[in-house]
Amino acid sequence: MNTFQLTCFLTVAETLSFVKAAKQLNVTQPAITHQVRSLEEELNTQLFKRTTRSVEITQEGLIF
Repeated sequence: MNTFQLTCFLTVAETLSFVKAAKQLNVTQPAITHQVRSLEEELNTQLFKRTTRSVEITQEGLIF
């Protein structure tokens, strides 16, 4: 776990959007997705529920 992963997680949690988080952090959307997925793999849990139209934080994400 690193600080950039945490920053990505927090920004997505605040905006509920990987695209908006990427714009705020001045990186690409795939970079945000990669960081969040890496964090989820490290924690062995899903932090966000993703659909093609929305992002929701999971209970595990709220706890984290």
